Amino acid sequence: MKPLFALFWQICRFRRGPEDVPYAPALAGLLVVAVAGLVGGSVLILNGLTPPPSSPDIPQVAPTTQLLVQWAALAAWMTVMFTLLRFKGFGARFTQTVIAALGTDLIMFAPQFIGFAIIAVNGPESAASGLGQFTVLFIYIWDMLIKGHIYSRALNISRLQGNLLSLALSYGIFALSALLIPLPR
Repeated sequence: MKPLFALFWQICRFRRGPEDVPYAPALAGLLVVAVAGLVGGSVLILNGLTPPPSSPDIPQVAPTTQLLVQWAALAAWMTVMFTLLRFKGFGARFTQTVIAALGTDLIMFAPQFIGFAIIAVNGPESAASGLGQFTVLFIYIWDMLIKGHIYSRALNISRLQGNLLSLALSYGIFALSALLIPLPR
């Protein structure tokens, strides 16, 4: 297991790519379950840490709804990646791409969760949550660059195109989430 996490860390540092990941459909399935489980656990924990909204105008979203939206986003991302890889003629790279992307998500999960926990405990307006907000933003940007690196190597496109694809997919997932969970006004 340690060599696998070392590989994911090297991908996070842009030293390796999805082509260096072993072709292992069982590992891809395990990572999908692990990421879905971590998302589920984090939704429940962060909802327990977050105080209820102070204004009745702010809708409270049920944790089950949040969880289903996160899982739908994961499924949508996998569908788009499968479609893009097939379109480019690289359908055989899907498993390795999923392993690389979800493996790096596992590496990025801990600092991102800590950032969200700091924000949830201290509230978005507190001075302490500034550190949490910076952490979340830093990890988000780094994760998008990692995904751009993975996409560029998997789809045989330039790094700029990979980063733009990463940005587009990220905003597409945000849009999907906004459709399923209306944002407060």
